Amino acid sequence: MEKPFDWKTLMAKIKELIKQETGMDCIVEGGMGPQPPYPFFTYQVRPYIPIDITDNVDREEFEAEIDFMCHSQSANEAYTLGNQLRKLFETQSMDYLGDENDFGVVDTGEVESSDNVITVQIERRTEFTVRLRLLDTFKDKINTIGDIGINGANLSDKDKYK
Repeated sequence: MEKPFDWKTLMAKIKELIKQETGMDCIVEGGMGPQPPYPFFTYQVRPYIPIDITDNVDREEFEAEIDFMCHSQSANEAYTLGNQLRKLFETQSMDYLGDENDFGVVDTGEVESSDNVITVQIERRTEFTVRLRLLDTFKDKINTIGDIGINGANLSDKDKYK
C-alpha cells in the first residue's frame, strides 16, 4: 500500500477554517506544547469506522468521528462557542471544504457540558461529536488479477457463462 489516509493534512484544513470563522485556536487534545489563551477548542479523532459495502481495491469509503471540546472560563461562553463551532459543520463553507478534500459531514451531535469536579475549578467545557464520511484513495502495490483462463476460456468475462 502506498500511503494511508492523511489525517494531519485534513485536520490542518479543518482547523484553518475554524480559525477563519471563529477566530479561535483548535489544538489536538492531550497534545504537547503550551495551552492557547482562553477560549479555545480541542479535538480528538476516532480515525476509522468501517462501512461494510465499499470497493477497497483502489479506494475505500469509511467514517470517522471527531470530538470537539470548547474550553472557556465561563459556562455561557463555552455553550455559545460550542454551538458556533457545531453550526460551522453545517454550513456551505464546510461543504465546500469537504468537496475539495473528499469528505462529507454525516452528523453533528448536540453540544453538552463536559465539566467534571476537577476541571470546573479551572475552566468550563462543552463538547460535541462530528461524524464524517471520508475517501481513502490508497493504491495497492501488488496488482490484482486481471483475467483468469482455464483451457483457453476467459473466465473473467462472467456474463458469457450465465
